[in-house]
Amino acid sequence: MGVESTELEPQSWLAIDAGATRIRVAPILFCGRARLAGPVQQAHFDSPSGPARVALAAQMVRSVAAAAGWVAPFRVGLAWAGAPAADGMGTVAARYGPAIPDLVVRLSALLPLSNAPCLHSDARAALEGAASVHQFASAYALISGSGLGEAYFENGSSWTREHFQSRLGRACDFEYQGQDGESWLRAEAWRNQPPEPALAAMRALVQSRFEQVQPEVVALGGHFREWFMRGWISAELSQRWWSRPTLYLEPELALLGCVQMEHRRLTATAGLF
Repeated sequence: MGVESTELEPQSWLAIDAGATRIRVAPILFCGRARLAGPVQQAHFDSPSGPARVALAAQMVRSVAAAAGWVAPFRVGLAWAGAPAADGMGTVAARYGPAIPDLVVRLSALLPLSNAPCLHSDARAALEGAASVHQFASAYALISGSGLGEAYFENGSSWTREHFQSRLGRACDFEYQGQDGESWLRAEAWRNQPPEPALAAMRALVQSRFEQVQPEVVALGGHFREWFMRGWISAELSQRWWSRPTLYLEPELALLGCVQMEHRRLTATAGLF
């Protein structure tokens, strides 16, 4: 019989997943893998201010922890849209929404934390969460939002941003009919256009990735949910295109995934992994 974890008791975590316009916070229990321990709380960012956004995150963490009956100090998993600083903590570049280079410092000043969380890519976090739920060996993820996110998973973990870009490049470097991949596929680019050009661009981008990797699964997330709901893409259609299954990355998966990556990072840092 398999053993879920070397830990005797599940660890309690608070997961934060913040995009350009909204933020989600949830209680997570970790014992070998992450699982939701209560409802996900969601809010929209009303202020463009970075400090105001961090203050909202801290307020939501306190609220979710109180509802779960958990007390400080808190373990936090963090997925916050933007390019991370060299130390993995703040967001030094954010094409949509403010950059917050002192994100973790600000969060730590507002909350008693038992860890100084690294900033994990929301695309990687969603794919890590999906791997724990769906049990695939390898997968490529494409996520449409205010920007366009990509990730790749194999051998039990997702590639770092640097590894992904060195192997596969960036979506903004992929050109289709005179526009880069992000210009075609971020949500605002396709919402007021006929679906056919965006579908063709997405198919071409994914097919270009298959020249370098052969994932078991294609995972689509974020606003691509609308493509499934409108019938623009389906499991049958993607099977014909790519000869492999396609799944939608549900929003809560990023909450699970950022905790899994943070737990792995801390365990490795402690020399236990």
